[in-house]
Amino acid sequence: MSYSSFYARFYSILENIKQSFSAIFRLTASRIYLALMVFWQVLAWLQAWFIYRSLSTELVILHYNINFGIDLVADRAQIYLYPLLGLVVSLVNLIILASLRKDNNFKIFVHYFLGAANVFGAFLCIALLSVYLINFR
Repeated sequence: MSYSSFYARFYSILENIKQSFSAIFRLTASRIYLALMVFWQVLAWLQAWFIYRSLSTELVILHYNINFGIDLVADRAQIYLYPLLGLVVSLVNLIILASLRKDNNFKIFVHYFLGAANVFGAFLCIALLSVYLINFR
């Protein structure tokens, strides 16, 4: 494979990625969803940072079950896995949505995928709130 062929393919791939994401950002609904996704991500990272900073021990209770009590205890740095998981879900949904830009139902897919990412982010913030309540109340 010659250098120019490789460069042409690489440039073509970059151009397709650019067109895919510009198709997503062109819609007003997707901009609203993306703003909400950023809000949920920032809130989740702030909650995790606050929990990490407020802990006086090296362990954090990550899950409490009514029937069995505490069933998940971990190192306090693992509190950052919750917002990281939310970031991964958001990015995967964006990548899947970008790959579906040529579909006839693209506008519906925008609502499905970005709406699901926002619901996941909201539940993630609720989960972090429960981790805070378990550890400090």
